[in-house]
Amino acid sequence: MSKSITEEVLVLLEQAVKDISFGSVTLVLQDSRIIQMEKLEKIRLGEHPVKGAANKTTTASNLRTRILQSVSGMEYGKVAIQIQAGQIMQIERTEKYRVGKLTGLNGDGI
Repeated sequence: MSKSITEEVLVLLEQAVKDISFGSVTLVLQDSRIIQMEKLEKIRLGEHPVKGAANKTTTASNLRTRILQSVSGMEYGKVAIQIQAGQIMQIERTEKYRVGKLTGLNGDGI
């Protein structure tokens, strides 16, 4: 298990993903640690709510693997898990890098 994700955090993430029919769960990383989770649920009018995936045992281990792969090696950034009809459709990884002072780079200023 990654140093940035504890068992408690994984359980919380799994529950958040299972509770959403349409929407997203976004993880915010800073210093290689998950510092925030954003949960956005969209309500589709006229559709019956579908909560979570049908095969929960496969989904739980698969979800853990996907999360661990997505955040591995990332110091700063976000991982967004897109959910449609209770199924994970896409995982986006946006990594940010901290850079030093840019003034004086190659002898010129900004």
